[in-house]
Amino acid sequence: MTSTRIELQVTGKDLADRCTVVRRYVPEIAKEAVAEIMRQVPEYAYFHDPRAVEILEQANAWTIDHFLALMATPSLPSTDILKFWRDLGFGEACEGRTLIPLQTSLRIGAGVAFRRLTEEADRLGMDTAPATMAQMTDALFVYHNHLIAAAAEGHAEASEGAGNRFEISRRRLVDLLVGDKPAPARIAELAQEIRWPLPKSVGAVAFAGPPEDLGPLPPDVLTAFHAPEPFLIVVDPEGPGRRAVLETMLKGETSVVGPAVAPAEAAKSLRWARQALSLVRGGVLPEEGTVFATDHLPILMLMQDPDLASRAIERRLAPLLRVRPSGRIALAETLIACFQSRFNATEAAQRLHVHPQTVRYRVRNLQALFGEALDDPSQHLELHMLLHLWLATARENAS
Repeated sequence: MTSTRIELQVTGKDLADRCTVVRRYVPEIAKEAVAEIMRQVPEYAYFHDPRAVEILEQANAWTIDHFLALMATPSLPSTDILKFWRDLGFGEACEGRTLIPLQTSLRIGAGVAFRRLTEEADRLGMDTAPATMAQMTDALFVYHNHLIAAAAEGHAEASEGAGNRFEISRRRLVDLLVGDKPAPARIAELAQEIRWPLPKSVGAVAFAGPPEDLGPLPPDVLTAFHAPEPFLIVVDPEGPGRRAVLETMLKGETSVVGPAVAPAEAAKSLRWARQALSLVRGGVLPEEGTVFATDHLPILMLMQDPDLASRAIERRLAPLLRVRPSGRIALAETLIACFQSRFNATEAAQRLHVHPQTVRYRVRNLQALFGEALDDPSQHLELHMLLHLWLATARENAS
């Protein structure tokens, strides 16, 4: 907190008397100072409303008058004038201005005041010796610094408060985005308030725990580290080149990126991300690197009911499960590759990095196990999805 006193080094009764006499001219001096401020400081050029000009003149008059009063009575308390300048600094910050316009206006006002005080002293035949003027100049400099220090304190307080308000608005936006049926109009309002360009699509990023290795995040990333289960809202997660950007940004963290959705549906992306994260924790999905939920949609769909998925695996993949454990994974991977390549042995072999003859050999074994099911396209989708789900768990168990 700034001091409540301004200590001016004033000696000599003549100087004190002169300041007391000149105080009668303060209103006139303040008017001239305000006119000069409005002419030289663009930020205050709009003060053409008579009431606004009057308030500005009163503020300058009070500031000049208190200086003269201090020169006459150095022990005078300055609590009120310091609080006034502290409030001025606070107001400047709230208006989005730096302290520069206020500092400039004070400098201009001090210059006008000093010139007029000297002129009035000359006119009245008072002492204007160099030593006297130097003493007044030094006192004016000290007074100026105290006022600016008070303004800076108020400006800093307001800036900190603005930062807090900004952060509160960001949190409100995040909470709104993942809330129940958020109103698009309210989303747009809060987005504009925090200067967040409203994107066409967003995605949620769920974390296994509080992120520890995240570097600086882009300004368009909304954070929810205050949530019990931390998450991010990222812009356009499925856009060109975005996957690589997200992988780099999330490197070192166990995280899942949810599918791209409209901003008003961010809760859905977060729900899918968290469901995929639970599969990562359970060993169904790989834990290495960043997981993208859209890469595992069949598994996510099936795991909406784990018990039902388990029963489906037991029933539809029963032939595969009867094979010795060491051969099951290779057969499952081969069948998936065949579904993806429409049973083209050469293409499937390229996917598996094996010889085409190996694929043909495995396919014969699969046909012996599954029989007509492999020749029925209507069963391929179900088998494909169940194989993905079973294989994810089987690989984890094998390791």
